Amino acid sequence: MADVKSTGPSTATIILIAVLATPVVLVVIFWLIGSGSADAKSSLPDLHLKGLQWATAQAKDAGFGDIETHDALGRDRRWRDDKEWMVCFQEPGPGSHNQGTVVKLGVVKTEEHCPTTDQGRYDRAGKTMPNLVNRTAYMTTQILGPNASIRFLKRADGDEVTRGLGDWRVCGQTPKTGERFDGLPVTTIVVPYETAC
Repeated sequence: MADVKSTGPSTATIILIAVLATPVVLVVIFWLIGSGSADAKSSLPDLHLKGLQWATAQAKDAGFGDIETHDALGRDRRWRDDKEWMVCFQEPGPGSHNQGTVVKLGVVKTEEHCPTTDQGRYDRAGKTMPNLVNRTAYMTTQILGPNASIRFLKRADGDEVTRGLGDWRVCGQTPKTGERFDGLPVTTIVVPYETAC
């Protein structure tokens, strides 16, 4: 019998190519699957005035898994039970959005009323002093930034407040709104949060 010569790659070469190519093929497949889901659009429901636990479940069921929540009164309160909170503000609003979109919910306790504006959202102060009146002392620290020198003085007795800043409402400020800030020390007059200015 005559010797038959193989003209193709050896079995060892074929196995080597298969072993080296398999991870590359898997990476491409997973990349295609992953990138498709982030670009997929879904309809985000209107979550306004719904209980937080219900709203979160609805958003997740619609394909929005990245959900952030914050205290819409700007009081920096923490909670354990989503059933005790309701949604006042939703970003983005209801409608068609990419499923990879972060859904941000401003919430209050179910027995509270929603504020007219989301007090938990803010723009960082620059060179001009923003209006801090009716913001919490906590939100004032967020608005002015971590390097700002801020004093919170009780309107009743002039004592300084250093703890529980979410429980205090700003009623006066120096520098005044619109004046130069740019890192100047700030003094505020505060009252208990439930007290009107």
